[in-house]
Amino acid sequence: MTKSRPPFCPNRECSAHYEPPGNRWYFRRGTYSSELHPRIQRFGCRLCGCGFSSQTFDIDYYAKRKVSYHRLVMLVGSCCGIRQIARYLGVGYETVSNRIMRFARQAMGMQLQLLDTHAVAENLSSDGLHSYWVSQYVPSNITVLAGSQSRFIYAAVGSTLRRSGRMTEAQKKRREELERRFRADPKALSHAFTEICDTVCRLVERSDRGVTVLDTDRHLAYRAALRSHGPWHELRSSARVVHRRTDSRVARTATNPLAAVNSVDRQIRIDLAEHVRETVRFARNPNRSMERFWVWCYTYNYHKRYRINQPVADTTRHYQAARFDEQAVRKAWQGIWRTRKFLSRIRPTGSMLALWMRMIERPFQPTNDYLPNYIAA
Repeated sequence: MTKSRPPFCPNRECSAHYEPPGNRWYFRRGTYSSELHPRIQRFGCRLCGCGFSSQTFDIDYYAKRKVSYHRLVMLVGSCCGIRQIARYLGVGYETVSNRIMRFARQAMGMQLQLLDTHAVAENLSSDGLHSYWVSQYVPSNITVLAGSQSRFIYAAVGSTLRRSGRMTEAQKKRREELERRFRADPKALSHAFTEICDTVCRLVERSDRGVTVLDTDRHLAYRAALRSHGPWHELRSSARVVHRRTDSRVARTATNPLAAVNSVDRQIRIDLAEHVRETVRFARNPNRSMERFWVWCYTYNYHKRYRINQPVADTTRHYQAARFDEQAVRKAWQGIWRTRKFLSRIRPTGSMLALWMRMIERPFQPTNDYLPNYIAA
């Protein structure tokens, strides 16, 4: 927006929130100043009487200090911990967490805006990144959907699992003690993959290509999710989709059908500190962990080079390899560093809505994560 013209009314109950009627729905109410801005324009809505200012639409709404989002995003994807980033930027770690929270919603909003009209032009592959948050007794899984050729990340769903595998008697006893306080949903992976299937079906329905192959490993949760997924069965009956399963023990080479998600898995473990093997910088909070993931995902999808060893003159990015419309991407890019995205206009669903509202359950915590009121606007 310009400082003299608001794009819409911030009141979600107002008709001017979604489709402002020209330029006569608002009026100016003078100006005020703050420590960050010497002159801020006030406005009023003629339809609902709501008062607001030009700062209402700014990504730094209600912030008391300026932080470079460009540097922040770069550092998040450079395997830096929160306190490291805080030292580099010369701010407190709470400020870093707050700005990551803000930009994660910018990244999610852009992703949803682009996927609303995109038709898939390649096969797809899906798999889960296994890590942990809060405690090693609380494994986590980020189920990723990526393009088989472009390696573009179309969707990602984080879920909490129950610790399994070989354990000593002492570890089993400790797990039993902790599970009296928190026990993960035994069908969490199936629910996560169901949401991945929803995204696959939406992408395929808009596509005019013949058959789209979805590659996964042989995990039983994936088969269970597909068995009860109505839209998937409709597309399969019309020969629009095929599910191909590959043993996860097959060598992770470029010829592996799961090479795309294997590559994404490797890159996450390289770039995000909390997912490095045996790291001491593990995630303490599932909501904030997934916020950091989406900040990293923005850099990976739209700025990282498609191939590490591609020629210097080749500037292809993952979204270009996935054949996203350049004009649509430029439109979605407009104001991502400055203009705040509103929940009521983005309308995320499923795990994205849960993350936006910080509703992912926190193990061993009796209360929900703190959510500022302006994030829920």
